[in-house]
Amino acid sequence: MAIMLNARRAHDDPQLRNDSAAWPEPWPVLELTLEDRQRWRLAAMLPNGRAVAVILPRTEHMQHGDVLCGDQGERVVVQAAVEELFCIQANNPFELVRIVYHLANRHVRAMLSTEAVWIQPDPVLADMVRRLGGTVTVVQHAFIPEGGAYAAGQGGGHHHHQHAHECGAEEHDQAMGNLGEELSIAAHARAKT
Repeated sequence: MAIMLNARRAHDDPQLRNDSAAWPEPWPVLELTLEDRQRWRLAAMLPNGRAVAVILPRTEHMQHGDVLCGDQGERVVVQAAVEELFCIQANNPFELVRIVYHLANRHVRAMLSTEAVWIQPDPVLADMVRRLGGTVTVVQHAFIPEGGAYAAGQGGGHHHHQHAHECGAEEHDQAMGNLGEELSIAAHARAKT
């Protein structure tokens, strides 16, 4: 039977420690790409082979480090999965800042450091970066982009959570109706790999 996860909490939410007796640590880890972390409904498999169904309110998006919670005390930690990215570097800090400026002007999600910028693969952007004097290398790395000027904390979005009883019955019924189909699709996709 799938673990049903319907609430999201920040990793440092004190409530997690207070009600963790039903689901002792260490909690299972669910590695998700950025694309999957932006979904509010998701069927996936934990590394131990257990199926999970994530059903969050439409306005909720998962962040690296969040803890997904279920009605029975279940806990699963969200972790950014390794995915293919472009690592962008430059000859000096000014060139890197110039490249970041042009990427930001195109509203590109980016993960930043003082030495490099990582973005999701895009050949048009790679060409632009090269024309600006930067280098582009394809790498495998977890992607935790900046959240933007109005997001609270790194990785974006504020950490609000709702409990199952706060959701309307209609939303819950709709989510439950599609759960089996999503789990089946996920199982078939895993079987093909």
